[in-house]
Amino acid sequence: MRRSMSMGLAVLCLVICLAVTACGSPAAMRPPPAVPSAYLFHNVRVLYPDRAEAGPTTTVLVVDGVIAGVGVPDTGTLPEGTQEIDGAGRVLMPGLIDMHVHIFDEAGLAANLVHGVTTVRNLGGMPFHPGLARRIEAGRIAGPRLVSTGPIINERGGRNANPLQVLVDGADEARAEVRRQHRRGYRHLKVYSNLSRESFAAVLDEAAALGMSVSGHPVEGRPADPMEIGHTLLAGLATIEHAESIVWHGLDDNPDPAGMTRLAAEFAAAGATVSPTLVVHENLSRIVETRGAHLQRADMTGFNPVVAGFERDTYEFWTAYRNEDRTRMQGVYEEFTGALHAAGVRLVVGTDAGIMATPHGVSVLREMELLVRAGLTPHEALRAATVNAADVLGLADRLGRVEPGYRADLVLADADPRVDFQILRRPAGVMRDGVWYDAVALAELREAARQPGAWRTRRRLLMHFLLK
Repeated sequence: MRRSMSMGLAVLCLVICLAVTACGSPAAMRPPPAVPSAYLFHNVRVLYPDRAEAGPTTTVLVVDGVIAGVGVPDTGTLPEGTQEIDGAGRVLMPGLIDMHVHIFDEAGLAANLVHGVTTVRNLGGMPFHPGLARRIEAGRIAGPRLVSTGPIINERGGRNANPLQVLVDGADEARAEVRRQHRRGYRHLKVYSNLSRESFAAVLDEAAALGMSVSGHPVEGRPADPMEIGHTLLAGLATIEHAESIVWHGLDDNPDPAGMTRLAAEFAAAGATVSPTLVVHENLSRIVETRGAHLQRADMTGFNPVVAGFERDTYEFWTAYRNEDRTRMQGVYEEFTGALHAAGVRLVVGTDAGIMATPHGVSVLREMELLVRAGLTPHEALRAATVNAADVLGLADRLGRVEPGYRADLVLADADPRVDFQILRRPAGVMRDGVWYDAVALAELREAARQPGAWRTRRRLLMHFLLK
């Protein structure tokens, strides 16, 4: 029914929506009007993800959005008009990468950037995402680099189906959906738990033929059969999402340490990469523990009200929940994440930000703290948010390091964030692809992050439902 809806009706609905609210982004979301072609950072200590300590004070030269040199430059060869920035002994580090977000509005972009998150992977595409990514890259709007999968692919009739997913029935529909997403400009796919084996195999086969990556939940797992998750491991997904889902599908929520160790070893043997997203379940458990008061915390200022409205029933359910199992299971998910790490499984930072009371930006900092609580060192948690994530994205030669030839996605922090990740709540400055946001620019973005566009969100969701 939805797929047969005429384009004329879709266009008509869009025109009506545009009559209600402007299409443009908030003025505060525009990059600085005049951007120098070159910057020279003085007196900064560079934090290298491959080294245990930040280096001695040095200089970093950025030219045309690329790191051109680290070390004392020949000042006579600096490009004309180079802007010099005195780091005053602060730490200069690579921008962070959140590998699992849900962007509904520009406010989410701002919230990421002000916390030093310079790249995000949106796992659940809608029609506006490709265009939004192009606007960011063209410098028309401030925001982190935006990588997006297409709409979530799930099986018709599955228990976890929701309106934001595209539902298929069998291999033919699954192949057609992959081709459709490729035509619309997506190069990454997300699969959901209830895909049939037939549909899952078709998605993988078509994606391989088109050169598309596939990530997602464990697919077609059966809690009664812990070996069933091996089907997902054999698929070679770019990332497998959620420690919570893995424990459910692979262990039937059984917290037996021997089972966790065995399953972690299977993930390691398969060469899997996992995005544990511990923070989103922690938020759920905190809603239960506080009887809903966690929903009113200061970090929820700016959380998209349209999303919160859709989730109201979920919030009410967990607020009234009187079982302590969510707190207990949060510990299990952290323990299993530690087992994955001990087994040598590569981890990346993902948060599920944008849904389930998980705000953008600040949740990356909390996720790194939870990875440390799970057994990683602060240094390893930072790697998960930089070089590991860049490698999964196929951008390991461009992102995640402060080295010549890398894109200038940088964060200037008052101290080494590995001592306290929360210091990145207020970075001294952020550079995104060679565009510098000083304290004044970040303050403007912080204000934009508090003002999500409800009508923009509604319009975008409407177009998604009409065109998916």
